[in-house]
Amino acid sequence: MGAEGYGIWSQILVTVSLLAPLCTLGLDYATTRFLAPEKDKEKVGKHFSSILVTTSLIALAASVLVLILSKPLATAVFGGADATFYIQISALLVFLAAIDQIMINYFVGFQQMKRYATLEISQTVGEVALICYLVLSGFGLLGAIASALIVRVLISVIGFLWIKSDVRISKPSFSAIKPYLPFTLPLLPTILCYWLINLGDRYVIGYFMGANAVGIYSAAYGLGALLAFFYVPLASVLFPAMVKSYENNKVPEVKTYLSYSLKFFLLLAIPSFFGLSILSKSLLVTLATSEFAEAYMVVSIVALATLLFYCSSFNTYVLNLFKETKKVGIVFGASALINVVLNIILVPLMGIVGAAVATLVTFMVHLFVLSKLSSKRLSYDIDFKFIGKSIAASILMAFAVWKLNPYGAVNILVSIAIAAAIYFGVLILLRGFTREEFRFFEGFFKT
Repeated sequence: MGAEGYGIWSQILVTVSLLAPLCTLGLDYATTRFLAPEKDKEKVGKHFSSILVTTSLIALAASVLVLILSKPLATAVFGGADATFYIQISALLVFLAAIDQIMINYFVGFQQMKRYATLEISQTVGEVALICYLVLSGFGLLGAIASALIVRVLISVIGFLWIKSDVRISKPSFSAIKPYLPFTLPLLPTILCYWLINLGDRYVIGYFMGANAVGIYSAAYGLGALLAFFYVPLASVLFPAMVKSYENNKVPEVKTYLSYSLKFFLLLAIPSFFGLSILSKSLLVTLATSEFAEAYMVVSIVALATLLFYCSSFNTYVLNLFKETKKVGIVFGASALINVVLNIILVPLMGIVGAAVATLVTFMVHLFVLSKLSSKRLSYDIDFKFIGKSIAASILMAFAVWKLNPYGAVNILVSIAIAAAIYFGVLILLRGFTREEFRFFEGFFKT
C-alpha cells in the first residue's frame, strides 16, 4: 500500500492502543494482582463478570465516540479527510481490543499459559494471513481493517467460552470492583503516558510531516522495537510468579526471579540491538520498499531505546508489587511530558530521526528514575560481568555481519544464523551462563 497507506494503518493501530487500555480502567491488572491468588471460584466469577461488563460498556462508548469524531480526527492526525471512512469502520476495534485485554490478563493471572499462547498466536497468525490474502486480492486498507475485525471477534468468542468453562459468569455487581479502583485508577495516567512515550510521536510526525512520514517511521520503529519479542514471554509469567512468592513471604525468591529474568532478557536483547543496527538498511529494503531505507538510523536508535525501556519494566514490577502505583504514574507522567516536548522540538528540526532521539533520551531518564525508586523497596542483583561479556560477544558478531553485508531475505536469514552461532559460541567460551541458571529458566517457563 506504500508509505501513505501504511501510515494510515499505523495511526489506526496507535489510536486503538491508546483507547483500549483506558477503557479497562486498569482492571485487567486487578485480575493479576488480586483475583489470581483468590481460591473462591464463585467470587472470582462474580468479580470477573463485573470487570468484563464494566469494560464492555466503557469500550462501547469509546467506539461510538471515535465514530462521531472520525472526520476531525482524520484531518488532525491522519493526513486528511480521506481517512475518515477508514477510521469509522475501525472504530469497533477499540471495543474488541479492550475485551481482548481483559480476557488475556485472566489467562496470564491464573497462569493458564497454554490458553494464553493459543489466543495470542492464533490472533497474530490469523490477522497476518487474512490481511495478506485480502490486501493482495485488491481490497487494500479496507481488507486489512476487515481482517483485524473478523479475527478479533473470533478470538474474543473463544476466550469468553474458555473463561466460562473455568468460572461461572454471574450477574455483575459494580460494588465488587470498588476495592480495586484505588489500585487501578492511578494506573490510568500511567497507561496514557505509556502510550505518549511509545506511540505519541506518530501523532506529532503526522501533524508536522503527514501520513507518508508516519508510515516510514512506523516501519523503522517496528523493527527497532522487535526487542520486545524477548521481553513479552518473561512479562507473561514474571509478575504473577512474583506476586505468588511475595504473598507467601518468599522475598529472596522474588529477587531471584528479577535477577535471572533481567539476565535472560539481556542475553537476547543485547545481540539483537547490535544485529538490527547492522542489518537495518537491508531489512527495510527487503521487507518494504526503497523509500523506507532512509529510516535506517531510526532502527538503531529505537532498538537501544527499547532495550532500556524493558530494563526499566522490571523496576516497575517491583513498585507495582508493593502497590506503589502512584509513584509509577508520576514517573510515567514525567517521562511522557519529556517525550512530548522533545518530539515537538526535534521533529521539525530533525524529522523522524528527531522522534527516535526523543524516545531514546526519554527512556534513559525513565530507567534511571525507576531504578532509584525500586531499589529503595527491593534491590536485586544485576550481573554486570555478564553484560560486559554479552557486549563483547555482540561486537564480534556484528563485525562478522558487517563483513557479510547481506541483502535479500535468504542472505539475511543465513547471516542471522551465522551471527547467532558466533554470539553464543563466544559467550559459552566466556562462561556467560551457569548450569544453575539454565535449570532455573527451564523450571520457570514450565510453570
